Amino acid sequence: MPTLDGKRAAVACIHIPNFMWQVESLRRPDLVGRSTIIVGETGAAASKGGQSVLDWSPDLGSKMSPTFTRGMPLSEALADARKDVTLLEPDMPLYRRTFGEVLTQLEARCPDVEPDAEYAENSGLGRAYIGIWGLERLYGDDAQVVRALSNAVNQFDARIGVGENKWLAFVAASASASGRGLKITGEPGRFLAKLPVELLPVDFKLVTRLHGFGLHTMGDIAALPPGAMQAQFGSNGALVSDLSNGIDHRPLVARRTEEAVSEYLEFPDATVSMAMILPAIESLLSRAYTRPQLARRYAREAKLEASVLRRPPWTTRVAFKEPAGSRTKALFSIKAKLDDLALPGPIEDMRLTLSGLTGESGRQESLWTEVRRDQKLQEAVSQLEARLGTTPPVYQVRELEPWSRIPERRHALVQLSP
Repeated sequence: MPTLDGKRAAVACIHIPNFMWQVESLRRPDLVGRSTIIVGETGAAASKGGQSVLDWSPDLGSKMSPTFTRGMPLSEALADARKDVTLLEPDMPLYRRTFGEVLTQLEARCPDVEPDAEYAENSGLGRAYIGIWGLERLYGDDAQVVRALSNAVNQFDARIGVGENKWLAFVAASASASGRGLKITGEPGRFLAKLPVELLPVDFKLVTRLHGFGLHTMGDIAALPPGAMQAQFGSNGALVSDLSNGIDHRPLVARRTEEAVSEYLEFPDATVSMAMILPAIESLLSRAYTRPQLARRYAREAKLEASVLRRPPWTTRVAFKEPAGSRTKALFSIKAKLDDLALPGPIEDMRLTLSGLTGESGRQESLWTEVRRDQKLQEAVSQLEARLGTTPPVYQVRELEPWSRIPERRHALVQLSP
């Protein structure tokens, strides 16, 4: 690979086109060969109560002259398709989880990995930037770096581009062939001139306005003074003017990895009964807290994800008032949250993720002596359980029905558990 302007390129881009569709086709092979559009309520169409395009099968849009644009109204997409199209509702939790796994695989090869946050906010996933500076000692030249990145995402049809900034790296990735890398060399403006404005990282509404002014390619934009673009389109006008000239001052900021523990189970039959759901959550918590990552540690948040029968997936988050270091404490907070929620329909499975792991538990001490004593007792029991590896044989006498004439009903011996 030749160098760009005499300098070694600093940024690589992994772009997985039609990422949502690719994830769906991996779990539903029958979608391969069928024209498919994934639709959701986002973009300009959602504000008018309609649906818009989130992703589509490759046959509905070419690589460098896209017919479809993310966020365009579904009605326009169906008119452009001019064929029988299968419509799918998005499974965003699955897409985010799968892309998170992709990022983890990339970080195993290169430490500086940044997911494209702006692209993700526009309901797009499958694009990340990698800082490749200094990797020549590990991999060699840029071609070897591209090969290492390609191996990290070999389960997908991914495109890889290399450039001196994030924008040029993405454009190179968009123009590259499957499984191969491309690097923009020489004067970037000459390469960008013929590319359509749909590639610019702006919403569908602005793309429509650009076409209305006769600006169909980046070369059309680059031919205009930056001041004129900014006067007409505001800050977005200045952005598209810079990008059309190959200028991108955005720094690459590697993502902060967050340690988490996740457990999953499937129900024999779809259910809305809390009598089945709560024991399932308790089982997931028990499995999670036996994982080595949570030994003597606490979690600040739990996320529940479930597939709903014939409806979009359901997700809810539970932030613990205090970091939870045991199944019992976490379950108490989750139960309180579920009491105020109504399930959208019968759920088929459940995934529990504990995050915000910490080695310490923040606690505000109570003013009352009795409460502090109970808290210290609970902490002592927790320490005993950690040391013994099992629930310690510590019991407490509790009142049940002190007014009963039957002595056995007045009090009960209850085992303490943390």
